[in-house]
Amino acid sequence: MLSAGETAPAVELDDIDGDRHSLADALAAGPVLLAFFALDCLTCELSYDFWDRIHIAYAGAAFELWGVALDDAESVRAFEQQSGVEFPLLLDEGLAVVRAYGPASTPALFLIEHGAVTASHEGFDRLALNAIARTVAEHTGMPPIEIVPGEAPDLRPGCMVHDGSSFPPDEATG
Repeated sequence: MLSAGETAPAVELDDIDGDRHSLADALAAGPVLLAFFALDCLTCELSYDFWDRIHIAYAGAAFELWGVALDDAESVRAFEQQSGVEFPLLLDEGLAVVRAYGPASTPALFLIEHGAVTASHEGFDRLALNAIARTVAEHTGMPPIEIVPGEAPDLRPGCMVHDGSSFPPDEATG
């Protein structure tokens, strides 16, 4: 899994409406938070509302949060309709992007600024999510939001292990 200080691999994915999202283009305006998720992951289910709060509080010209789904387009469309989340849902059906970032479990978050990962973590980590929200708040000039104790657990491990055998080799890399 990529960690702080490492170069962020390129991301070019379509959202569920077919619109293309380019990490390079988005980074020209400000930081991007990639949130990898799987629909059958209970820890991801815990995370969606908090990601949506961050998206609603800070998204705009200077910050973007993208949900990167490891599921098929039809399932992700159904999830969007049922959940009502407002952050863009991107499709990584070939799993090339998840391979490039290398999380061992979902959910996995990567805050990217100026082409580099500045924070990453797996599972649900309330303190790490609050630290990301503070960083984004500083960048956007908005007041920080906080997930308070009792509102969510401090930690919950990721629930979908990607051991490498889960992903077929990328055709480009063998």
